[in-house]
Amino acid sequence: MADVTFGPKAYKTSDGDKQVIASGGSLAVESGGDLDLESGANFKLAGVATIVSQSSLTASTTSAADSLAIPITAQVVSKTTGADAEALTLADGTAGQILVIVLTTDGGGVGTLTPTSATGWATCVFADAGDTLALIFVDATVGWLILGTAGVAAPPVISV
Repeated sequence: MADVTFGPKAYKTSDGDKQVIASGGSLAVESGGDLDLESGANFKLAGVATIVSQSSLTASTTSAADSLAIPITAQVVSKTTGADAEALTLADGTAGQILVIVLTTDGGGVGTLTPTSATGWATCVFADAGDTLALIFVDATVGWLILGTAGVAAPPVISV
């Protein structure tokens, strides 16, 4: 017998123009999948538009060994660590800003990133080449949220 109390947590609206994820539902992007926002699309978090004008950011930049402040003027930062431990800092961004930090060259030391403001995490340790952290900045109260992590041997270590 069918369960008549069942209500789907993901559905299309009656006009078919919108996919809805209801309370208790989720959207999963499987390994190897992508979530692409085309040019001009908006990403919203809690009903607030959170997309940064792409003209205000460069596509990518580098951060040399012993350079401790992670640049927030690019979408992707390729980081190199030196032989010693590095205390990396991350200033607040602008609402909707997405930032991806990749350790491209491991100089032997680890880089421990501490953001000015964040929710759900306090530090991220970049130890091996390929360690990657993807973030979105909400506002000065919420700060940086983690969108995802990846690594070759293992993802970077996140502490709360």
